Amino acid sequence: MKWGLRIFGILDLLTFLIFIPSKINHLLSTFQFPFSLSAKVSAFWEISALFFFLTTALYLWFKPKLGLLFTFFLIPFRVVFSYYSFDFLSYLAYNLGFSTLVSSANFQYNWFYCLLTFEAFRYLYSFYLYYKLGDCDEND
Repeated sequence: MKWGLRIFGILDLLTFLIFIPSKINHLLSTFQFPFSLSAKVSAFWEISALFFFLTTALYLWFKPKLGLLFTFFLIPFRVVFSYYSFDFLSYLAYNLGFSTLVSSANFQYNWFYCLLTFEAFRYLYSFYLYYKLGDCDEND
């Protein structure tokens, strides 16, 4: 159980590390070019959400129950900003030389549904672990 949560923490950390450079660059560009206030606020929210991922990763590693609560808090952010736990696999494939395959519309279409399925299983397992941790607290 502990290692499952740590793996989820690593996945959230990878999500943070993959997306944060481009989102910071986007936020900075909103101040360099004439962007609307809503674009600036949206960029700020995306970076804030990514820092929630970092927080969740740390909590899943050190305080599992609190980390799971943060994980559940992140569900709307994952949906709205399309941050998925296993999306690092497409970035890995892209950087390993499969850029043509990963960039194809057919791959992106199918990969999106795979990501949604993986994310659903992740949350089902997270709910199971949360209740399992609750049972452990009651037995102590």
